[in-house]
Parts: sequence; structure tokens; C-alpha cells
Amino acid sequence: MAWINTNGAEPDTIDPDSVITELPFTVLLALSEYLNVGDSKMNWRGVIAQIPEKIFSDDEVEAIALSIHEYNGSPALKLLRKLGGQGRSVRQLISYLDRLNHEKCLKLIKKTESLRLLQVPISQTVQSGPGTVVVFACKARGFPYPHYRWYQAFGLDSCNPHSSSKNEKEKVSHEEVPGGTDRVLKISPVRLSHSGAYCCQVYHKINGKIKQVFTDWAYLQVYPPAKEDLEFSDSDIDYQLMQKPTIVQQPPGALSVRPGKPIIVECRATGCPQPKYQWYKFGYLTHGDPLEPHALRDQQKQTLYWAQSTADDKGMYQCRVWNKAGCITSKTVAITVDSRLPESYPDHITIEHHPESVSSRIGEQRFLFCRANVTEGNLFFQWFLNGQEIPGATQSKLHFLPVKPEDRGMYQCRIQNDHVCVWSNQAMLEIIGVEQPTSEFKYSATDKVALLIGNQDYRSAKRLIAPELDVEKLAVVLSELDFKVISLLNLNLQEMNFALSAFCALLNSGVYGLFYFSGHGFSNDGQSYMIPVDAAAGYSTHECICDQHVLDQMQNRNTALNVILLDICREYNTYPQQEAAKRYTPDVRGNTVFGYAAQTNTRAWEVEETPYAFFSKYLIERIKEKKRVTHMLEDVIQDVCNDPNLTDRRQYPAIAQDLSEARTLLDPINPAGHTEEINSRSRLWGSAHLLPEMPIWMEFKYGVIVCIDIKTRFSNVLVIYSYIPITGNATNCAVKLENFTSELDIKMENQDHEGMNPGFQMTKTTVRNLQRLRGDMESTVTVEGEYQGERFQQKDTLVVTKPLVSKLWQTERYAVPSETPSGY
Repeated sequence: MAWINTNGAEPDTIDPDSVITELPFTVLLALSEYLNVGDSKMNWRGVIAQIPEKIFSDDEVEAIALSIHEYNGSPALKLLRKLGGQGRSVRQLISYLDRLNHEKCLKLIKKTESLRLLQVPISQTVQSGPGTVVVFACKARGFPYPHYRWYQAFGLDSCNPHSSSKNEKEKVSHEEVPGGTDRVLKISPVRLSHSGAYCCQVYHKINGKIKQVFTDWAYLQVYPPAKEDLEFSDSDIDYQLMQKPTIVQQPPGALSVRPGKPIIVECRATGCPQPKYQWYKFGYLTHGDPLEPHALRDQQKQTLYWAQSTADDKGMYQCRVWNKAGCITSKTVAITVDSRLPESYPDHITIEHHPESVSSRIGEQRFLFCRANVTEGNLFFQWFLNGQEIPGATQSKLHFLPVKPEDRGMYQCRIQNDHVCVWSNQAMLEIIGVEQPTSEFKYSATDKVALLIGNQDYRSAKRLIAPELDVEKLAVVLSELDFKVISLLNLNLQEMNFALSAFCALLNSGVYGLFYFSGHGFSNDGQSYMIPVDAAAGYSTHECICDQHVLDQMQNRNTALNVILLDICREYNTYPQQEAAKRYTPDVRGNTVFGYAAQTNTRAWEVEETPYAFFSKYLIERIKEKKRVTHMLEDVIQDVCNDPNLTDRRQYPAIAQDLSEARTLLDPINPAGHTEEINSRSRLWGSAHLLPEMPIWMEFKYGVIVCIDIKTRFSNVLVIYSYIPITGNATNCAVKLENFTSELDIKMENQDHEGMNPGFQMTKTTVRNLQRLRGDMESTVTVEGEYQGERFQQKDTLVVTKPLVSKLWQTERYAVPSETPSGY
């Protein structure tokens, strides 16, 4: 692929109302290069999908696709010319690409837009506890698209917004919030240590320079949890922090509904500890005076709710709110259930215009506006600031004449009539101006995923000793770098292909993908091959995995960085091949790095005594360094060449790369714009690494208790520890696991268990090849011992539902082999 020079035009000089074909040819070429790659959602087909009307028939779309077979053919370029031929403007093309969030293309034709804050975080006061969640939100507009980075300030009184003395400010420091790279920062569970001030850096890059704005600090004050929910002792509670409940949203005065319609009435309160709720209903005497209210069963939340109203629901209702600091009672709401109400009776108020977030400087004039509609009756408005009612703010328009520092915050309007109450969306009034913390990283990934494969138990080749430990150590290091790691041992050809397919399914736009293989390998016709454990002697290229095939699969996912690390020998394979090897020609995209343990036609070595492989040893030591990936690998090469244990045999690692940006494996994850993808990826990756809740307790006769604890060693290898902590009335007890599912490879050994009585032993059972499991993992737990001088034996069944990657391999996408490889 040749690089295209787009310096012929700057986006700010392009007339958006000009026809697409009037763009400079270099810009059209660059657009087509970007739109010819990626999946159908982000390439030229994705552009067609964003056009509101259907302007191309299916046959015309396929004709565009077939232009790839023409000399210098480009489907994307053909599409752009067709759109220009129809008179489509650059502005229309920008709108299509904006819907795709295709920033690379937009940078070529869209004018830059300064950052503008639409929503900023607001201060909050919450109670700590396992169920408490705090959400800070920030939203901005601009182009290139905004990125977000959250910071937390620490200090003597950093959680107090009124602390402004010089001495206090000097004691405040700030640092990045781990993982805080989305526009929403979620803290759960909330702990006392989360108290502090938070701000969001919003930034983008224009012409190589970082442009950024910062929100003001939002203050989070965390109170201790309620005494009955406390994880701490009574001495940890500061009862001076307790606050009596305050009702911030009262029920409406009246509500009328038809029978069968839902009844929904809300009462919201704040306080410390967290308030509790109880709804009451008043009875009536014959002359109309109310009786004492009685508590309603199952109405102990802030919302009074019935899915379908009946005539018996008519009456007066009230909510009692309390905590350890005190009690308060809400206003009374009169609920009428009347079948005479017309079908069109307004069960809800329609809000036609919600207030919108605005930014302002001190002294400027601003207003927030809310408009609503109801078929009959008068509407009443009440504005709230940060959940607190604003006295006198009872009009549809809220004026700031002028804006003052204390006006900053989150606003919401309550609209009601005699029957219904609704709330508007929240809107932020942001006051411009804040300190500017910086970040040390230049680039970021939308996510990081790694596939590690170690093959050592070969059927037709020498057994290796290093891959297992090397993969295990590398998996730990990459996990510390926030990679989602899949680590697998001893895969055959079909399993390697499926693992690669599953790995690439986790990749997507902006993701860093890392592939590592340790095992036997060779070179053939300029390409390197990884050998599966079931390969026959001689190694046909069609029975092995080509390094260029791995890259080809990763590139199809539009990744931001591809790192392929192969700890293999690369000697030429002289075995006669029955057919020519397939040639792969992946594109040059400036985002790929190959790291080889050996140069072409040389060998890679491992140390049998230790055991470790030279390349992987130094890779594991260096991979956490904050260096450009290529520079880190250059240091690994130097370390290998200088290793004193290689005096009698030489090893020369190699690098092949086209990396155009100084990306490192330590770059932070910034999922902005990709939150749905990262959540889906986390669920898929997590489902392939789940185990049942540990430990598992099993009861046997005579009071014997067996404890089962299962640990993950690799994604397809688990370790089961079993022991008997309680022998009851029995003596000389022992436990063992046997009769495992036949597909698995089982190894059992006895170990001394730390913390137990001297001589006490536990059984360690290593279960391998979980990818070959075809159902749940079943085994027999056998207990043997003595009771009153007689030997006894009892058995029970242990079932673990599709553990680790066996769930992934038991999908319709994986075809079961016709015969199981044997001999290794």
C-alpha cells in the first residue's frame, strides 16, 4: 500500500456546500482508503446505510463492491463519485460520516469545532455501603470528537467546596481516576475513601496540538453507612455526621385516574443514614373526618405503586420517612379513582421542551426554559437546583440576571396539575474556568485484548518445557496492564483456528490486540508458521498457522495496534510440500509490530534446567516499560544477545513493523464512544472465565465435611484443591477426586496445606484441555476413613457447569472434530 499525501487541502478551507467530486483528488483518495477497510458498519457500505433514502438498488451496491477486481479498483472511490454525480454535497457526506462517528474520514473534510461543555459533574452527598452508586457525568461537543479523563483531588478538606484558604489549597493534590476515561464516571460500591473533589478533562487534538477544557471540581462527601449495614465496628461511626431526613420531592396534592390505570406517586428524601420509607392510607368516619392512618404492606419504597387501580384505592395517602437521626412525614395526596373520567383524561403531562445545558461566564445573562402541555387544567412549575427546591422559581422560564458562582449546578423542573406530576430532564449550568491537570500518555486504546497460546506436548516432535510457565507469567503481566487475557495450552490445529476466531471477535475499532505463541515453528517462502500439537511429522504448511494469517484476521477488525509475538524457531522447512503455501498480503496500516524470538532460518532456545525461553524471559521483564512497543522489543533483543547462557549457541531475535505512532502497551483505555462495545466484550470475555462461587462444601456421613476450592491457572486449565477441614466422629480420613469426564487430562498430587495441622494433606487436581469438554465437568468425590474401628467409603458427584472456555467451545460456531488426536 502506498501512503497518500493529503496536504493538498485543509478541512477548514473546504466549502461544505460544494459537490463531493469537487474535493481535491488527494482527499478523495484518502477517504476511499479509509472507507475500503473495516467491517460493513464503518466502510463504504456503512455510508450507504446512513443515507436516509434508498438511492441504490441491491444490484447497484454489488456492482460497486465488484469494482475491487478492476485495475486500481476502489469501491469507496466509486461510491464517492456516484454520490457526487447525483449532486450530493460535502455537507451531506459529513452528516453520513458523523452518524458513523468515522473520525478518520471527517478529519479530512470537516472543519474543526472548539470544545463546548454541555454537561458537567455536580457535587453529591451520599452514604457509603455495598449498594451505593455515585455517577458523575460530563458531556461535550466539538470536533475532532472529545475524549474524557477524570481526576480526583485529595487534601485536608478537598471534599469541602468552601475551603479556599491558601494553606488548604496547597495541601490538595490530584491524580487520574483509574479507568476514568469515559464521559461517565461510575463509583460502586462507594467507600469513605472516595470522598474528595472530581473534575473531568475534555480534550482533542487539532493539527497535532492538544486542545482541552476542564470542568470545575465536583465535590463528593461520603458519610458512614447505617449502623445495621456497617462493615466496621461502632467505634468507626461518627454520629455527629447523622442528618435527619429532608424531603426533596413531595407527592402531588391530588391524583385522579380511571380504574385499571396505574397509580404512581413519588416521595424522595435525603439524609444520613439512608432514609427508609413507609406509605400510609387514611380511613374515614361516616361524617368525613379521617381516622389514624394504617401502614400499607409492600409499600416501603419511595414510590407508591399499583399496576392497576381499583375503586378501593380511593383515599388519602401519606409517606413516613425516617432514619436513626429522626423522622419526617410527607404532604398528603388525595387519590381519586373515577370511572366517569373520559378515556382521553390526561394520565400524564407532555413535556414539549426540556431545559438544555448551557455554559456561561460570571456576570453573563442566561436562562433555562421548560414547556409542557396538558389537555385540560392549569400547570404549575417548580425549579430545583441539585435536588433542592429553589424558593420562588415557579415559572416555566428560570432567569439568571446575572450568572453568579453559586448558580453552577444541575437544574430540573417539576410540572404538575391537580392530578399528575412529571419531571423534566436535568440540565447543567456550567461556569467556565478551572485548573488544568495533564496526562502523561499521548495515546489510548478503546480496549485491550490478548490471546496467549503455549504448545509443548507435541505428538510428532520433541516436548518443550518453557511454554507453560512463559504463558502463565506473561498472562499475569498483561492482566496488570488491563488486557483481557485468554491463555491456552496445547491446542491442535482446529482449536488454534477457533481460538484465533474467538480472539478476533473481541477486537474492534481502536482496540489494542496482542497475539503471543510459544512452541515449535518454522519458515517457508518468507512466512513463519506455528505448529499445533497434533501436526504430523514434516509439518505441512496447511496443517500449521501462518503469522500473516493472524495479522490478516486482526486487521479485519480495524484495530489501533496489532502486536504479534512468536517465540518459535524459524529454520527453513525442507520437508517436501504437496501443494504451494497460501500467500497472505495484509495491508500496511502503520499499526503493526511483529516480534520474533529468532531471525529467519535460525533457532530459538530454552533453558531446560530453569525452565524458560530466552526471548520470553526478557519479554516478560520488559513488557511493562513505558516505551514505544518497537523500542521495548529492541531492548529485549539486546538482552537476549547479551545473555551469558547463550555463549555456546547464538540466538538473534528480530522485529518487523510499520508502526507510525509511538504507542505503548501501557497506554490507558479510553472507551469514549465505544461503551456499548466494551460492555459487550467484557460480558463475552467474562463468561469464558467464570467459575462457581468458592469454596464448595460437601457433607458426608459421620460428620465429615469436604472443602472444594477451584482456581484458574489458564483459560483452559483449572486446579481443584480438596481437603477435609472437619472429620466429625471419623478418623484417618482422606479425599480424592476421580472418574472425570473422559475428554479431560487429569493430574493429581498431594500437598501439605498451609495453616493446617502438621501432616495434614490436601489433594491438588490439575484439569487440562477444558476446550475439549462436551458438556458439564463431572467427577466423583470419594471419602475414605474409619468410624469406630471400621473402614468406610462414601462417594458423591461434583458437577461444575461448563467451566472457563469450555462454554465458548460448546457453541454452534465450533465444529466438533471427527476424530480426537491421540499420542500426546
